[in-house]
Amino acid sequence: MKNLLLSTLVLGANSLCAQVGISTTSPQKALHVSGTTSSANISGTSIDVVNPTIRIDGLNNANQSIQDKLRPVSVTDQGDVVLSHLPAKSLLFIDPINSSNPEQDYIPSAVTINQTSPATSTNLTIRSFNFSLTSPSIVKFNTVTSFQFLKASDGTPITDGSNRTWGTRFRFSQAPSGISTAQNSFFGESIRAYSNIVDTTAASGLFYTVSDDTLYLPKGNYTLDINLFAGTESTQTPLRLVYGGGTDTVSIIAYPVQ
Repeated sequence: MKNLLLSTLVLGANSLCAQVGISTTSPQKALHVSGTTSSANISGTSIDVVNPTIRIDGLNNANQSIQDKLRPVSVTDQGDVVLSHLPAKSLLFIDPINSSNPEQDYIPSAVTINQTSPATSTNLTIRSFNFSLTSPSIVKFNTVTSFQFLKASDGTPITDGSNRTWGTRFRFSQAPSGISTAQNSFFGESIRAYSNIVDTTAASGLFYTVSDDTLYLPKGNYTLDINLFAGTESTQTPLRLVYGGGTDTVSIIAYPVQ
């Protein structure tokens, strides 16, 4: 009995300064829980639900604070359990319902562009925004942009009954190595048709387009260009484009992934 007690004390002392294994004799971390895994298929799908090896009774919604709930527990490919960073890191967020934002409208004054001839495409940068990622992130981009379409010659409503393409899209004019900054490397394109007459009545007033996209990006410095596009064919009346006459919003939100 004395030898058994002594062995137990020695084992406990060694455990204080060594790696501890449960169901394994060669632990790889301070605590290494080894166990067989099993899974069950969700009927009618190719998805398997893996049955857990570990349960921590205190780690549940009832015992976590609101702040803790924003920091999920993740498992790496090696089975290491890690506490994630806060999932949302706002780099830029301009929202008309948030009075704390310095910009309520990303186009503060309306801008007028006149096409000078038929068979023309209008491409220009409405505005650029700089941001930096301190770690690889999933980044969500969104803009809402207002437009009006008139005759370039005199600003009267267009009544030629033609459809045109118009809209907004994004590109990077500055980005880390491996991310294209080419002139035609657009993403988040929202290009649509504009019909300028309905039952002989000119279609006028504000139109809105929404550009939206989500990208995985490495850390580094970026410049996002918000671009306008409008296409007019040779048989159509040249356009007067007025953009920014309504409420125009932009948001860039990053979710760090490591």
